[in-house]
Amino acid sequence: MYKLVVFDLDGTLCDSLSDLANAVNFSLKKEGLPTHPLSAYNKFVGNGVNNLIKQALGDKCSDEELFRKVKSEFDSYYPQHFCDTTVSYEKIPELLDELERSGVMTAVHSNKPHAYVGGILETLFSAHRFDIAWGKREEFERKPSPQALFEIMKRLSVSDEETLYVGDSDVDVFTAHNAGVRVCGVEWGFRGREELLSAGADFIAKDAEELLYIIKGIE
Repeated sequence: MYKLVVFDLDGTLCDSLSDLANAVNFSLKKEGLPTHPLSAYNKFVGNGVNNLIKQALGDKCSDEELFRKVKSEFDSYYPQHFCDTTVSYEKIPELLDELERSGVMTAVHSNKPHAYVGGILETLFSAHRFDIAWGKREEFERKPSPQALFEIMKRLSVSDEETLYVGDSDVDVFTAHNAGVRVCGVEWGFRGREELLSAGADFIAKDAEELLYIIKGIE
């Protein structure tokens, strides 16, 4: 059994796609730009807010003034709506309860701005105490850099062999492998099984029950 499980947030613990898409589409519309269907945001998210907005801007992403305007609109809108429709994935609260009962430490490591991470966790998982919960922090490069993951393991005094990273995208796989950590991809997230396989995920879980078996080392 692993001593520490580090979770990605969006697409792994919670489905936040609609709130992110609504915030970006609102910001685009305010600037008279075309919006995108929800399905497009599956590929836009995962690399931080700046990259999310640049993806949504498409061929206008190099227009720095336009980017600043859209980002400003996003920064005004999203803090008021970041948990309007965001929900936990099925059986995740039960999974967290079982990990706590088993003495497994848990952490969150996300490219989402750090300011939003605590609010989402408090809203959706108030019964669970994560040992560390970090979004994108100024002192660390964003994923797939392993900087923040190294610091999480250091603070919790665990080795790479004792740590499992759990995420839904190739960014999560690369982050874990850059830190020398095994990674379990989750099929229920934004990107799907094929991307996780192509990126080299060590394990893939189809649901929370299978993820628990992987964490516990049960064949």
